[in-house]
Amino acid sequence: MRTLAALFFLACSSTRAHDAHGRSTAPMEARRLKNPLSPSDTAIQVGRHVYEANCVVCHGADGKARTPAAGSMPARPTDLSNYLMESMRDGEIYWVITHGIERRQETGPAGLHFETIMPLSGANVPPPGMDMPAFEKNLSETQRWSAVSYVRELRNRQRAIEVAQLGPYRWTLPPGFPYPNVPADNPMTQEKVDLGRRLFYDRRLSLNQSQSCASCHQQRRAFTDGRARGLGSTGALHPRGPMSLVNVAYSPVLTWANPNVRTLEAQSLVPLFGDDPIELGMTGKEDVLLRRLRADPAYRKLFAAAFPESDPFTLANVTKALASFERTILSGDSPYDQYRRGDDPDAISESARRGEALFFSEKTECFHCHGGFNFTGTIDYYGKGFAEVEFHNTGLYNLKGEFSYPKPNLGLFLFTQAPDDVGKFKAPTLRNIAVTAPYMHDGSVNTLEEALDHYAAGGRTILAGPNAGVGSENPNRSEFIKAFELTLQEKADLIAFLRTLTDTNLLTDARLSDPFRPPKQSSVQRPAPPKHVLHGEVVRVYADAGAVMLYHDEVAGFLTAMRRPYAMEFLVADQGVLHSLKPGMKLVAGVRRRGSDYILEQIRTAP
Repeated sequence: MRTLAALFFLACSSTRAHDAHGRSTAPMEARRLKNPLSPSDTAIQVGRHVYEANCVVCHGADGKARTPAAGSMPARPTDLSNYLMESMRDGEIYWVITHGIERRQETGPAGLHFETIMPLSGANVPPPGMDMPAFEKNLSETQRWSAVSYVRELRNRQRAIEVAQLGPYRWTLPPGFPYPNVPADNPMTQEKVDLGRRLFYDRRLSLNQSQSCASCHQQRRAFTDGRARGLGSTGALHPRGPMSLVNVAYSPVLTWANPNVRTLEAQSLVPLFGDDPIELGMTGKEDVLLRRLRADPAYRKLFAAAFPESDPFTLANVTKALASFERTILSGDSPYDQYRRGDDPDAISESARRGEALFFSEKTECFHCHGGFNFTGTIDYYGKGFAEVEFHNTGLYNLKGEFSYPKPNLGLFLFTQAPDDVGKFKAPTLRNIAVTAPYMHDGSVNTLEEALDHYAAGGRTILAGPNAGVGSENPNRSEFIKAFELTLQEKADLIAFLRTLTDTNLLTDARLSDPFRPPKQSSVQRPAPPKHVLHGEVVRVYADAGAVMLYHDEVAGFLTAMRRPYAMEFLVADQGVLHSLKPGMKLVAGVRRRGSDYILEQIRTAP
């Protein structure tokens, strides 16, 4: 059955996408392939038989790759139940099944060693040094697509287990992001999120009613405030700048250097009631805070909905609601994400691509402290074996005397009293870094260019004044902070890459905005009619993925028809309508393209 799929692969370029381990495998173009088999129980059952005959020995019955064969391999096979599988498209999985993968070490620019995945062919048992055999000759095209359907089912089963354990809240996660950890005593609900959003922006949470949480965590600045150092409601200047709250749900420790504040619920008590320095200034005024909230009719409804108990107005419930909202501040749709996922191969410039290579090279070592999906080494999420917590001394100062960093910002030392911990701080996420200046814990670096100069020198040199010293000679400096040389072009390339990490949707997302401000557009204003209109029939709904599979008619000049047995998957802009869609339902919707994705909006049912 050597049809369009086979011909497609013959024309593929050498550009590669990534598998669930982040390794280069399928060509980017493979993402555009759609599974021609309808998502039916029959296809899944056929795929199960194919999987059990060819894949189970390495990947296991549950897809988790915990088998004796997997344990004997030089690299563990992909966990097919892992959240990262959701960032792979059907066409990528099909390509891997068809061609197999082989790892071999190569040397790239600047002496960087990396792994190249090469197509394989042969039997269904990988030979020594091979990751996975090719099945192009062993399985028909229909069997391979059936296997894709079953691989999807393995992830769906694991997701169902995770959802059951995490509760009924419907997360809107960026593609390829795991579920965050949520405390057992504060499960997520939409009612808590709605309440928390209002509390986050309410100035009544400060004693003099001059500031809210959002005063120091502004959405348009990726939930920072643009100050070098925070400013409290009484005018007290803080020793450090507010950290971004973006993706804070994945942070196992909070604040710049305190290893003991580990939940958002506990952290919210610090700005509310801390007095060194004063932030919101509510110390000893808990009753005032609760009385203000209880007097507001809107809060009486919101608290009752979020905490249906005898008296929902408690301090614990205030912190639970705030934490629930903060866990929804998620960012993962920057131009770099769109490029790396293969949604839009042209989302970033050639300069940014060169900058990406520098960022992930041993020359600059940026990725050692700012790696992973959240561009930080301090990370935790649901199902992770253990939380990763890192603090680093970057050679920002090197004062003479007892401490190499200026008081009171001594970093981790303040909590451990270990001399080696002086000047160690958490590496923040680099997501949206271009809009969160100034930089470092004390805001002493003004621009990205200055930040690169600091790292290129292996530490900052201050020639005069009370903070004079050669940071590169700090005895506690991290082993990853090493001097390197950049040409003017390389510096520009790195800056270009860092700027691609800005998620503009996050900065304007109405779900995260100030509920006390009226929307810019009237709520009764009708949306503009869509440029392209699609008529279709629902085949299957993927509520957790925010997608729907459809048979559909041709959209003139935009989409060819997709009719039985072939269906097409669409993302849904307003995911709230997904629960009202059922297989067999006819619908009419606007359709637009974003990269290789097609998105439905203004959905309405049709007779």
